[in-house]
Amino acid sequence: MSRPERPGKTRPLRADERLEPFIKTDKLMRMARQSESRSVSPIGSTAAQASDHWAARSDEYRAARDEYRAIRALREKNWIAAHIRERRYELELTQQEVAERAGTSHSFVSKLESGDHIPTIPVLQRILRVLDEELLIGIERQVPDEEPEREVARAPELAVS
Repeated sequence: MSRPERPGKTRPLRADERLEPFIKTDKLMRMARQSESRSVSPIGSTAAQASDHWAARSDEYRAARDEYRAIRALREKNWIAAHIRERRYELELTQQEVAERAGTSHSFVSKLESGDHIPTIPVLQRILRVLDEELLIGIERQVPDEEPEREVARAPELAVS
């Protein structure tokens, strides 16, 4: 039985916890490549055809499909912006709501989600807290003829001057 954590103390992340974000990103990228291959389903229509069929019948489905399509395109330009936009969409929050809760402006969140702006670490941490997420920092070192060595840890809380 493990000891309960003391308030204010963080335990070191296990290896599987440190690698989980990289694994999720890899899975998402693999899934995106697979969806582009236009495979035929067992009933004879492609995924794209099925999607078009549902979109023709449901405004809500069409809006969600279009939003996720835009997020996939944004991910190639700026994955941080795409992640924030996708998470905000999942939580059904507006840019204005995120901005107010994070203590920033609507225009800042809009620029961030467009992929043309990279926030400072403290601002990114505040936005991610609104989205019920935490910023982790990763470092990777390439070792010849071996798998890369990776280290991931929580981003430090930085004082804003």
